[in-house]
Amino acid sequence: MKKNPIKLSKLCILFVLLLCLSCSWDQIVRGRVIESINAKADVARDLLDPNKITIILTGTGSPIPSDRIQNSTAIFVNGQFLVFDCGDGVAFAMEKLHLPVTDINGIFITHFHSDHFADLGEVIDRSWLLGRKQTLNVYGPKGTSELVNGFLKSYGQEYFYRTKHHGEAVVPSQWKGAKPNEFLPNADGSSKIVYEKDGVIVRSFFVNHVPVEPAVGYRIEYKGKSIVISGDTADSEFLKKQSSGADYLISEVMSKSIVAKIGESYQSLGSPRFTKIMKDIQLYHIDAEELGRLAEAAKVNTLVLTHMIPVSRNFIQTKSLYKDPIRKSFQGNLIIGEDGKRIEIPLP
Repeated sequence: MKKNPIKLSKLCILFVLLLCLSCSWDQIVRGRVIESINAKADVARDLLDPNKITIILTGTGSPIPSDRIQNSTAIFVNGQFLVFDCGDGVAFAMEKLHLPVTDINGIFITHFHSDHFADLGEVIDRSWLLGRKQTLNVYGPKGTSELVNGFLKSYGQEYFYRTKHHGEAVVPSQWKGAKPNEFLPNADGSSKIVYEKDGVIVRSFFVNHVPVEPAVGYRIEYKGKSIVISGDTADSEFLKKQSSGADYLISEVMSKSIVAKIGESYQSLGSPRFTKIMKDIQLYHIDAEELGRLAEAAKVNTLVLTHMIPVSRNFIQTKSLYKDPIRKSFQGNLIIGEDGKRIEIPLP
């Protein structure tokens, strides 16, 4: 029986192609792993550099649905990684940005609306699964222990099975979960130190987000530089006082005129539920014009907008809803926040 040389040749070519493809996949996978490891190491080395402060707006969204991650801000200062709020999607966003989540030193919660804590359980869990080997402290006003312990209870089986499967050497149960650290803000609006390590100081202060009480903002200080996180708040003398002379004020903002129009539209369409909600939310957020006046009076150097309600879709909307109203009063630098926005502050 004669062998078909053409068929044999095709089989040889197919065998060689399969062999090459197999070798290629080995190289591709190895290359991707090396690339990922190097990228994470490079980002960590840069962000944990003690010679500068880096702010990353991890999430700039709000409870109103949009393509943005809900509220969260990461601050890297003197080799420390501090996270302020953990809204929905934040854990994924931090990993996508290659942030060194295993090195988080503290998480700070401003108040107990879900768009500020919804992903807290995931941040705690992922930081542990990826290799955290230190206690993760969560700071916040009264109610933080209940919040954290609720997440720890809901993740109990997750913790158990991860360690059971991979073993204590790989996923040590010693570092699972997190430790809540509660405090009471001073009722007179003065600040209180809630975190202090290697020259880095974080102060908390009361903000007006009634009926949500307690609700706080934070002021981070290091080597003469200061960053203020507003949390959610109405126009407030407390926020103005604590923002005095700040290098950066990272503040929520609302276009109340547009929110009012949204409410009117719901009313005309016979939706009393959302008509009421649009009316109510104007009472405990700060309007763009109000924020401009506050930042100017406090002599803030740079104002950074986050948690914008509503989110603007283009340059024209951003200018009309936020830039122009703020510029009526505020003469300093203005940054319109976007997810992943990075701000570096050189240190003397």
